[in-house]
Amino acid sequence: MREITSRRTAPRRALPGRRLVVWAAPLALAATVAAGTVVVTELRGGQQAVQTPARPTTTVGDPPPITMGADRFLYKRRVMSADHTAFDGAADEVQREDWLAVDGGRDGLALTGPVGPGADRPDPRAPTTERMAMSGGTDYRELKELPTDPEKLLDHLYRQTEGQGPTHEEAVFETVSSLAEPAVLVPGLSEALYRAARLIPGVVVENGVADRAGRTGVGLALPDSRGDDRALVFDHASFVFLGVEGTTALLEIGVADRPGAPPAESWKLGAG
Repeated sequence: MREITSRRTAPRRALPGRRLVVWAAPLALAATVAAGTVVVTELRGGQQAVQTPARPTTTVGDPPPITMGADRFLYKRRVMSADHTAFDGAADEVQREDWLAVDGGRDGLALTGPVGPGADRPDPRAPTTERMAMSGGTDYRELKELPTDPEKLLDHLYRQTEGQGPTHEEAVFETVSSLAEPAVLVPGLSEALYRAARLIPGVVVENGVADRAGRTGVGLALPDSRGDDRALVFDHASFVFLGVEGTTALLEIGVADRPGAPPAESWKLGAG
């Protein structure tokens, strides 16, 4: 399940202040101590602990019930660093709105551009707003069929990504990343993805990681073969996906009746 989009890749950077200690222990152990101090994550065949300075966490709560009907479009609005998108303008930061057919059978739309004073989204008529057709293909209703038991979900993701990626672990982690936003609308799936991702060998867990909007939460990072170790950020309490460390932040998600239309139902995550 992966949306088709054009994207420029920014230079990768290391996560600030992250010190990693790895024990090659035969038994798995899971523990969380005070926020931002030590986190030990359960792994297949080992453990990892991260020690970081104490930093605050935020809570955005739980989304309201929103049904992804087959005739509707999944709506997502994010703030992003401009170099993390296909945006060709001069702005350093933009917002992007996506409309993706829930049934995967119709093309959607993406609007990307800076937000003017007093506005909360890009102006679709502005010359600085770029439009891009989004190919269909993903049936988001299938998300409801995914197991919400973390170990069963992880087994499913390993089977789904067999033979993919530079490593199998990278392929699984990338799939978690691609599912994280729409999973917000499926009860129990966000937390299941978070807990499943913690079980992937090599994943580093850190409290107090900030997304592009400055909201802090629990970060999960898997340094990959390209040197990318930016963390996926989840809400500390509800485990709702917030964004990617320093580059993106999910601001609103819901459903719309047609591409380009305001959402008919949505949840604004806010600043926490």
